[in-house]
Amino acid sequence: MKKLTLWILPVMALLLITGCDSGGAFRVINQSSYPLYVKVDEQDEVTIPGNSNYTFEIETKKESIFNPDVEKKVPVWMIGETYQIYDDYTQSYTDSTTVTIKVNKTINAYIQPNRASIKVVNNSDLWIAKIDIYKHNFIGVVNHYTIDPIAPHSFNFKNVDYITPNNNFYYLVLIELEDGTRYQYGGENAILQKDQQFLVTVENPQ
Repeated sequence: MKKLTLWILPVMALLLITGCDSGGAFRVINQSSYPLYVKVDEQDEVTIPGNSNYTFEIETKKESIFNPDVEKKVPVWMIGETYQIYDDYTQSYTDSTTVTIKVNKTINAYIQPNRASIKVVNNSDLWIAKIDIYKHNFIGVVNHYTIDPIAPHSFNFKNVDYITPNNNFYYLVLIELEDGTRYQYGGENAILQKDQQFLVTVENPQ
């Protein structure tokens, strides 16, 4: 009996030293129709297409008898072409938050669309130097937005409001290339519902 006890004690000590499991997961389910761009902690940014999902594996400390409830808060940066994080406390949109990861658990984030957007794709060989977006309520301009300059063969987008039964409007998009060429898009046909996008494609000047 004494020899058996002596064998059990080293095994118990080894278990205490090596610990148990570690690591958890953060699963993002994109329920919008358009891409979602997500960066978790120090990992690379991931593009999650519309109506698809992606799971981030997160490293944590190991759980053990002395440390049984391991958690790790990780920063999350997220923006979608028809989704923005809404902060109920500040009552404003943001692009970052935190999630708490638990060992052997998967945290699910179901992302439902809450915005519309205007996306500008630059298929030309010139920089798009200036982009102005005007929100028009059929009487006059009620808001003005801008998008940063866009390099050749690249794109950018702007999240915007969508119409409601009590608030109807359209968007007008004015674009100027680096050589001074100007284009106008949108107008009364550019009325956006939630999870809709007005796509502007810019080609080389003729």
